[in-house]
Amino acid sequence: MTLVDGTLEDFARDFQVALAQRQVLAAYQPQIDVTDGTVVGVEVLARWTHPERGSIAPDVFIDVAQKSGLLPLLTARILSDVTAEFIPGCTIDVAVNVSATQLEDPALYDMFEGAFETGRCDPTALIVEVTESRRIRHPDRVAGPLEALTAAGVTISVDDFGTGHSSFARAEALRATELKLDKSLVQADERAHEVAEIISEAHRRGMRVVGEGVENRPQLDRLVAAGCDRAQGFWIAKPQPAKALRLWHHARSTRS
Repeated sequence: MTLVDGTLEDFARDFQVALAQRQVLAAYQPQIDVTDGTVVGVEVLARWTHPERGSIAPDVFIDVAQKSGLLPLLTARILSDVTAEFIPGCTIDVAVNVSATQLEDPALYDMFEGAFETGRCDPTALIVEVTESRRIRHPDRVAGPLEALTAAGVTISVDDFGTGHSSFARAEALRATELKLDKSLVQADERAHEVAEIISEAHRRGMRVVGEGVENRPQLDRLVAAGCDRAQGFWIAKPQPAKALRLWHHARSTRS
């Protein structure tokens, strides 16, 4: 899919306009406790609605945003929405995505600290999901920001676990206490034994496990049988704006 006719620089200008004009907004996908279905958290996802092209696929604009150096602006935009929409005293976790390469940016912690200082974003309810699609080039540079985040009470989670460079050693190096199983594991019947082994080892190391990409009941049942802690996916709920999420949560609570 082509976003703009032209170069990466053309895209960068288009995307910067989108961020400034609030075409890019936060959507929230619920996570449930697999044992009782209780909503225990949400993952914050970026959604871009272009005035002419309509909805732009996240995997398209996030990839190009990373290549054009605009991921910090995107993270700031999403964190701003989270801060504005976060309800003080909220008892569910809020997960925000950060690329592995962003961890090397010394300004990353300052961005989160600014959100904490508003008094609306509780660091103990915040999860930073690290996407390991690219190997961290300078591990020594990420130690400081990770230590500061964990000291503030933030949970570090490794996204897309089971693919790419992910491993338990790398997760522990990132100070992660949560793993998110990649949907390719969750959705594959033939990988149920592998999923169970990962969950067992994660629990042995004191890590919580989330299964993502749940699209039907059998996939959720497999996670329950394997001892997974949390789950999310379209079968549970699609990503939605904060107002719609509150209505969905209220309706779900009323039915329970």
